[in-house]
Amino acid sequence: MSDEILFQKIVCNDAQRLDSFLARFLGEVLPGASRSGIATAIKAGLVSVNKKAVLKPAHKLKINDEVLVKKSRISSENSRISNENSRISNKLFEKIKIIYEDDDILVISKPSGLVVHEASSLKGESTLVDFLKQSNRQLATLGGEFRAGIVHRLDRYTSGVMVVAKSDFASAELSSQLQQKTASRIYIALCDLPLKQNCVVERAIGRCENNRLKKAVYPLGKNGAKYAKSAFCNIFLDEVQNSQNSPKKNTPNIIAAKLFTGRTHQIRVHLSSINRHILGDVLYGFKGSCDIIRVFLHGYILELKHPRTGQMMSFCAPLEDDFAALIGVDTRTLNEKLTKNFVLSCFEPNNQWLCLS
Repeated sequence: MSDEILFQKIVCNDAQRLDSFLARFLGEVLPGASRSGIATAIKAGLVSVNKKAVLKPAHKLKINDEVLVKKSRISSENSRISNENSRISNKLFEKIKIIYEDDDILVISKPSGLVVHEASSLKGESTLVDFLKQSNRQLATLGGEFRAGIVHRLDRYTSGVMVVAKSDFASAELSSQLQQKTASRIYIALCDLPLKQNCVVERAIGRCENNRLKKAVYPLGKNGAKYAKSAFCNIFLDEVQNSQNSPKKNTPNIIAAKLFTGRTHQIRVHLSSINRHILGDVLYGFKGSCDIIRVFLHGYILELKHPRTGQMMSFCAPLEDDFAALIGVDTRTLNEKLTKNFVLSCFEPNNQWLCLS
């Protein structure tokens, strides 16, 4: 039993999942043990509770339960998963595109699938912060080690433009712009249905009562709901396709979204509240093809004042190949037609916009 670790009568203060328990208590004897590696090991029969094999990571432990873990096998499984994550991350790192860089800021286009910074639910996965550190760039430290340089973020499966602060001065200035809403962000999404009318949605967003992974629209203050404002407009296919190409049946609808606030999942929540869903966004109600493996939301335009010079700067991250493939045009044609100026013009003041609150 030299390769086994026995935890005897660990007292839990409340009902606790087996994988959570092991992730917490194995840290001291298995540095680097990941939640995903532990879950895989449980499913493989490498963990027993009260001398009985348990195959469900979500198994609830009771007070005084004895958990037996085959340490060497879990170490091997963690090593395998770590190597696999490393290979995936290296591919994602190669897809990161540098749009602009100077002594204060770095502007990039983040690929879909890349996590911005470490989180408790994503331990062991490489992140954008890891890429930045590996590049030996100077980074702002105001956000701490795990968020070095990060002043805003994109969801894991959202691609597009991001700004990174390379100095604490830049970090403070950029954070101030984002908080004061003087920085402008516009996204492109592929949706299941077109908008009935271009609209502005002003609906507070808070924690979802039924799903801890989601946010939802609530009255201001309920479930921590905070004021949120977004604008949405249709971009019709004949404006981005070659004139000789007729739109294909079931071609996805292109919608541009402008953020006036920056709540978590804001675009996804507001679209869901008007019964529109981004392709691939199963969390917020998309029920289409299972072949769609990402959320088709892309940070397209970012406008801000340079933190040191005060000069207004505008950055654009061209749409990726998978967007063009779903729309039915080649990537070059799509990005030539869907220009930054064209998208910006969609949000010029217009009294015909529908206001929803």
